[in-house]
Amino acid sequence: MSESSESRGRAERQEAVLGVIEQMSIRTQEELLAELSRRGVHLTQATLSRELKALGVAKGPDGRGGYRYLKGTATGEGSLAAVAVFIQSVARSENLIIVKTPPGNAQGVARGVDREAWPEIMGTIGGDDTILLICHDVERAQKVERRLRLVSRA
Repeated sequence: MSESSESRGRAERQEAVLGVIEQMSIRTQEELLAELSRRGVHLTQATLSRELKALGVAKGPDGRGGYRYLKGTATGEGSLAAVAVFIQSVARSENLIIVKTPPGNAQGVARGVDREAWPEIMGTIGGDDTILLICHDVERAQKVERRLRLVSRA
């Protein structure tokens, strides 16, 4: 598998994981693996653990005395997970995405996005509190926008 198709596969896996967590109350990795499998995404438990960590997904209270997976809540070791908390807003126009952060945080968030190496993104430009992401086309920009919103709660 080429690096580009491997990156694309990882991005699609991560989007699927975030989609399930957003749509359902998932309490265990086994439940998450089963639901992903039902949706045609087959992962090992080890791969799922790495993706959850990279995405900043962690368990949090479910409001009924138990716990469930929540998006954008952890400060895991993943490049984006560590900076997702600084994303205040995400807006898209065609193939361009503007990400707003608190003053002084755009460079760090841009670096986190760059380190993720999402194949949909051609490049980023980070200022003081604003990042411009340039995507290949509108369709890929929509995927990036959705993923950023999911991991950051923006």
